[in-house]
Amino acid sequence: MGAATEPAQPSLPKLAGHGRRGMLLGLIGLGMAAGLCSVAIGWLVGRLASGLATGLLWVLLALIGCFFATKYAERVLAEKLGQHYVAQLRVGLMTHALLSERAPSVGITAARSSNDLSSIRNWVTQGLVPLLAAAPLLLACGLGLWLLNPLLAGAMVLSMMVEAAALAVLAAGTFRTARSLRRQRGALAGHLADTVLAAGSIRAGGGVGREVRRIEQKSEAMIQAAIARARYAAALRACALAVPLLGTVLVIAAAAHQQLPAPQIATALTLMGICTAALGEWGKAVEYRQNFKAGARILAPLLQQSRIWSEEQATASASGSQEAAAGAHGVQVEQLPGGSGLWPQACWTAGSRVELVGPEREVADLAAQLATGCAGAGGAGRLRIDGVPASTLPETERRAKIGAVLEAMAVERGPVLRALRYRHPSTSQRTAAKLAAQCGLDLESLPQGGRTQLRRGGEPLDFGQRAALLTARALLGTPALLVVDRTTAKLPAGRYERLLRRLRDYPGVICFPRGALPGLEPTASWEFNAQLEAEPTLR
Repeated sequence: MGAATEPAQPSLPKLAGHGRRGMLLGLIGLGMAAGLCSVAIGWLVGRLASGLATGLLWVLLALIGCFFATKYAERVLAEKLGQHYVAQLRVGLMTHALLSERAPSVGITAARSSNDLSSIRNWVTQGLVPLLAAAPLLLACGLGLWLLNPLLAGAMVLSMMVEAAALAVLAAGTFRTARSLRRQRGALAGHLADTVLAAGSIRAGGGVGREVRRIEQKSEAMIQAAIARARYAAALRACALAVPLLGTVLVIAAAAHQQLPAPQIATALTLMGICTAALGEWGKAVEYRQNFKAGARILAPLLQQSRIWSEEQATASASGSQEAAAGAHGVQVEQLPGGSGLWPQACWTAGSRVELVGPEREVADLAAQLATGCAGAGGAGRLRIDGVPASTLPETERRAKIGAVLEAMAVERGPVLRALRYRHPSTSQRTAAKLAAQCGLDLESLPQGGRTQLRRGGEPLDFGQRAALLTARALLGTPALLVVDRTTAKLPAGRYERLLRRLRDYPGVICFPRGALPGLEPTASWEFNAQLEAEPTLR
């Protein structure tokens, strides 16, 4: 029997995709142009060493200007390529963070979007691109040295082999220390984010000093990891700078051994000097490559999962649209084969008031699943609206059919009017503002009215205003399913009674935890215990 093949490791999207192939070809072309300029400069320097000629000097200056222009264009195009590639990765990373049921902490997400993506960009712009551009440059210089004397080209190749061997030996340690540093950075970023979120309780508990000392301890571990990586990075840079000097010495020795004339020696030194600059980039390239591998090891699985979710959503949307014609009206929940029992078979028609009964944690999780139209944990059940699985609906349709007011919801960053109309962007400002005022949020009382910028989960709104904003947003468009928890208890004085009157006449289905909406009589209940065994009771 053959050995079982290991599953392929996830990989990042191809650099040559999404319109970047032209940039790569342009970089190779710039490298070839720089190589031709270097050979011409080296040959003309030899001619100039034979005797000063004003015309020849001007040609040399023009070629040097062309060489400058190619390297300038190369760096700018490399940055454009790197930023374009990283922008694609950032979209996938944020998609994963938003779609994941167990989203990473704010600190981890920030570290990934800065440190890991920066390592990707550095490799593309300052690692891969210099290598691509250096290949034709080194070939041209090597050809020029060969035409002068094969022994000179041999000296150059020998120095390149020595540098490549030294960098290969150091690469493994660089990768290992880069991964260790990333783990320490991620742990520290997560700890810092959690500490800042708990700032109020830390101050109240007199624990500022203790928390600062804990951060110092975690910082020390990151410092040691950074120093360990710096040792390998320093060795890489030192080799990349020292070995080309060895190549220059070998070229001089070869020229002396062959008793070459002064013009040829001047040409050889000019070409070797150009090679030295290119070889000096190898150390940085290897360092950036190992940092790239460490970052890709973290990002690639997340981006692959994001792509899988997008493909599944596209497939599900196609199948869901086919089921729409045969679907019934109202809201249905059903347990899938092999489900845990949390999702029973039930159908609620328009006007139903469904009470969720069970442990607080499970009820909160269930409300969040209903609000997003997702299946239960482990794919235990499915939610249908008018016969169509909610998880297969495009975002624009799903948000129109489901409204939610949950404590776990934080308000998006941006103008308050944008947050208010987040589910229904096409709603007029007047309609949205009127509904918000009925719920207790007067936009005119805000510092800049509807243009007031919200940040940090809803500041500068107070708790009552945030609850009013979420409630008004959920009610916009009268969605078929409304999921509400105890957030409505935070509404400004007198507004809950007005909301209650509205909910009693609400034409859609309302799901709410027991006791969340005092005064609203349930027409059905969804009961389950801590072992996730459910049995709906319809009344």
